[in-house]
Amino acid sequence: MALLVDADGHVLEPPDLWSRYVEPPWRERAIRVRRGDDGRDVLEIDGRPARLTTSEMLGGLGGMGRTLDELAAAALSGRYAENVPPAAVDPHARCALLDREGLSHAVLYPTLGLQWEAEAPDPAYAHAHACAYNRWIEEFTAGSGGRLVAVAHLSLGDPVAAAAELRRAVRAGARGGFVLPFTWSGLPHGHPHHDPVWAAAQELDVPIAIHTGVDPPARDLHRRFDGVTWPEAVPQAIWYLQMLFPQAVQQAFSTFFQFATFDRFPRLRVVVLESGAGWLGFWMDRMDALAAGPLRVTMMLRERPSDYVRRQCWIAADPDEGTLPAMIAYVGADRFLWASDFPHADHAGDYRAELAEHTRELAADARRAIEGENAARLYRLALPA
Repeated sequence: MALLVDADGHVLEPPDLWSRYVEPPWRERAIRVRRGDDGRDVLEIDGRPARLTTSEMLGGLGGMGRTLDELAAAALSGRYAENVPPAAVDPHARCALLDREGLSHAVLYPTLGLQWEAEAPDPAYAHAHACAYNRWIEEFTAGSGGRLVAVAHLSLGDPVAAAAELRRAVRAGARGGFVLPFTWSGLPHGHPHHDPVWAAAQELDVPIAIHTGVDPPARDLHRRFDGVTWPEAVPQAIWYLQMLFPQAVQQAFSTFFQFATFDRFPRLRVVVLESGAGWLGFWMDRMDALAAGPLRVTMMLRERPSDYVRRQCWIAADPDEGTLPAMIAYVGADRFLWASDFPHADHAGDYRAELAEHTRELAADARRAIEGENAARLYRLALPA
């Protein structure tokens, strides 16, 4: 089998995951998906229906590869478990999918876990439920022979507790941690307040990913047009919001340079997920230009920002990115991963064909690096025979 690593795939969590895995003091208030009086499902957080995750969203979360009519029917049904593909909920089915696609590994992230933290009532609640997910995903991946890779959900409300959970999760088999683009304190990700987490990651020699997710309204970057009347066919302006989704990750990522986090932690490895890769060259140029001019007095970095990117950062590209070869030529092939986003509906299901199309003109060593070697080194994956 070739070394071909999906660096950002997803699971769809069982509706009762948190009520089963959260510590006993939290179980009565546990996150759960329950059937509403109208026959559709509701994501319940702390005993209240979620406002930012609708029934339509729950029905359509596993829609990759479906026709528009099929996806619309699933979303309108509002039924979560009935519309999930087996490979998103069963590890044996997921490994079978990897076999069909010719993939050696999949690095796994949650789905509801990218949504619920924005509506958690407080940091302690968020931490307890992140830990519950981690215990579940460790079990989900345990029997896969290393092909399914667990990454721990870390809530930044209490950096010391998050660091302790990262240590526990890595001992239990996780290959790294991930954080969302918002912070409970409002302090930027790179701020020294969060150093316990980055110190733990450096000590454990595991990467930290920043993954897109739902932001609390008070921290949301995309609410400047709230109140606008969108065309009736798109009342929530989903396409527009998806276009802007990467900006939160880009801002969180940039704070590691403003606060010289990579100087404090020269072996910290940061992964940028579900944000595309075509912006990276522009971002590096702009960071370097601003850091070299008069604004240098506001920066504490010892080196150019691009130097840290080329040494300590990785970015996952979408398989359909036509600019990927140009980015690789400019930045270097060793900085890039690729991701399927399976089973989410915001991408088509032909990711293998798209990846082959956009990497076929690369040199063989660059193609191998993007397809799997970079991810294998980053996550210390066992190589296939």
